[in-house]
Amino acid sequence: MGIDYEKISKNYDSVRYANQSTISVFLQNLHITEATKVLDFGCGTGNYADTLQKATHAQVFGVEPSDGMREKAVSKNSSVVFSKGNHGHIPFEDNFFDFVYMTDVIHHIPDLGVMFRELFRVLKKEGFLCIVTQSHEQIDKRFYVKYFPTTAIVDKHRYPDIPVIIGDAVKAGFSHIRTNVKEGGITKVQSDFVELARAKGYSMFHLIPEEEYQKGLTELEKDVMTDALFVPDSSGTLVWLGK
Repeated sequence: MGIDYEKISKNYDSVRYANQSTISVFLQNLHITEATKVLDFGCGTGNYADTLQKATHAQVFGVEPSDGMREKAVSKNSSVVFSKGNHGHIPFEDNFFDFVYMTDVIHHIPDLGVMFRELFRVLKKEGFLCIVTQSHEQIDKRFYVKYFPTTAIVDKHRYPDIPVIIGDAVKAGFSHIRTNVKEGGITKVQSDFVELARAKGYSMFHLIPEEEYQKGLTELEKDVMTDALFVPDSSGTLVWLGK
């Protein structure tokens, strides 16, 4: 089983949005002005790049290997420069960016060492890199593992755990500044998550057995329809690195 990103791009925007709390953390930790050059690495359909550019008027750039994803991104914001690239080739000169971030991307990267060396190259001295991801512990605590148990196995295989991320980044020359763990409160699961699951809006849904997916979806729909599903809000980890 594989992931067809061109196919996913067709309905990605109907189920995935920029997380406003993540944008807020960026703004709280960094002084971003109109002169700041920011890279959204693995920008997908440009949700974060679009939101951040409109909030700060910074010089925002996005790099994305999927043509379908990038095409959607370009249509959203003409002030953002979107380019084709990947973990082994970021089409910008050395020491170009003040800040680079990646949101829910690192588990798609086949070689962290290659990626970190390339990110180190394009980041300015005293620039910052922020990786938004989840630890293995947080993956196990996802509420929907109850419905789709194989997703935890699949994603712990795909997601490098936090010590691995930090270790590979340091090997490439980065310094580890801090790690922020975001924990949410209790929230009610809404129908929009069901729509996301139906559309397989998370790549992991493409990697589990179809029988498990269909069974879990039926149980999830039933619980949401009875207004009985209150769960811990989504959590995440932000790894801050410096050059």
